[in-house]
Amino acid sequence: MVDSRTMADEQHTTFEKSAVAEPEIEPGEGSEEEPEREPDENTEWEGEYGESGCPVGMVEYPEVRCGRKLHVTPEGMDEYPVCLMHSKDPNKRSGPLFEAFRREFERILIKAGGSEAHFEKFVFPPLDFSRREFQAICLFSGATFTQSASFFDATFMQKVDFDFVTFIQDADFAFATLTQNADFSGATFTQATNYSCAKFHGTVDWSSCRFLAQTEFVNTTFDPQIVGKPSAVFDGANFFKPSEIVFDDVDLSRALFHNCDVSQVSFTSSVRWGIRGNNRGLAVFEETIPLEQLHTVTLKRDGRRDYRAVAQIYQQLKKNYDVRLDYWTANEFHFGEMEMKRLAVPTVGPLLWLRKWFHRKLSLVALYKHASDYGNSYGKPMLWLLGILALFAALLPLPGVGLKRQGAGQAETYATVWRAGDGWMANLRAEARLGGKGAITSVDAATFQKSAEYAPVYPWGRVLAIFETLLTSTLFALFLLAIRRQFRR
Repeated sequence: MVDSRTMADEQHTTFEKSAVAEPEIEPGEGSEEEPEREPDENTEWEGEYGESGCPVGMVEYPEVRCGRKLHVTPEGMDEYPVCLMHSKDPNKRSGPLFEAFRREFERILIKAGGSEAHFEKFVFPPLDFSRREFQAICLFSGATFTQSASFFDATFMQKVDFDFVTFIQDADFAFATLTQNADFSGATFTQATNYSCAKFHGTVDWSSCRFLAQTEFVNTTFDPQIVGKPSAVFDGANFFKPSEIVFDDVDLSRALFHNCDVSQVSFTSSVRWGIRGNNRGLAVFEETIPLEQLHTVTLKRDGRRDYRAVAQIYQQLKKNYDVRLDYWTANEFHFGEMEMKRLAVPTVGPLLWLRKWFHRKLSLVALYKHASDYGNSYGKPMLWLLGILALFAALLPLPGVGLKRQGAGQAETYATVWRAGDGWMANLRAEARLGGKGAITSVDAATFQKSAEYAPVYPWGRVLAIFETLLTSTLFALFLLAIRRQFRR
């Protein structure tokens, strides 16, 4: 685990809210009373420092240039002349350049107040943001943190964007509190990353992120305030060392993992998943999230939920828990995988409505569910087995089917044992005895007895016996499979 407090102590400079230096005003910046101009799509924004300044464009407004005073760097350090904030100059790590960078960072925060603070594409020296409270909407999009980035116990009062940020060394967000949405999409975490005990009260987006080393989500709180919104999005995230990605004591009931491989990610037994309706096992949020939301674009096919993509998530989770010998949890994800395959109905072709209905109600996968909950229930096949035996015990003595005892000359049916002069009770007892013979014949057919005492006489009786044998042998196999899945070690 990344030692968050050690990281915080090893940083070179700690910001203190009570000791903010007076920002330097570069020539040409203008007075504070000068009204701010909105970016114009048809003109090039000159920025605060004149039209000949830094040419780096903003992420959300590419036509808007930074405009700060150009910084002179050693030859070959930057691809083209840029300002100090966007420069890769290693001399920023200490001394006067470090102080100049820090003052400009503080000036941006002070000026922003509760609005947007733009740090897009900045190249940060080793600054320490531990225990800092950010009131502004902080936009770090495309920035690079060249040294360890510590946001230990920091608080972001509004939304924060770290999209496409590169963390070259450790990133520490342990105990941080992000009160609104946080965007880490496309970010690269090169070394150890720590989100332990962090609190996210909005949706946090890690889609298309690259986690190159150990990452810990230990006792991390995902608690979006809007019902139905995802808590964490890992759509398309890449885990280069999946066994070192740890989720422990985390609620993932509203997390999205589609389009990424979680088959080797470490989910401890304290991880909490969603619960399927009627308490039918565990579920991932991709199965129920409303499709009109932003993060479901890659979860749709032809405007509908892509159940095959959801089935792939269940398959990976089943493999994950199988490898760790947690078979009960793996079985619940197996149920989800098969259920998604049942719901993945055809979408093109003739008689589409009929084929959809058949696939969901009478296909092999649907019958598999009805018979044994996809091999997860040993009670269901046993009940079906007993029901089939009772049904065929009642059918075999019917007229046209008939039972014949070995060596007897005449078949027995309900019609042949009924005698009008014997009275109702005597006839009912005779039929009950015939039903008992039917039960014996039904059991003999189910257990493949070759020399049964009673056997069907007529062709339809033999057809029923063969059909019963197929059904009972299949149900018994499903019963054994469910027993194995529930109690294997």
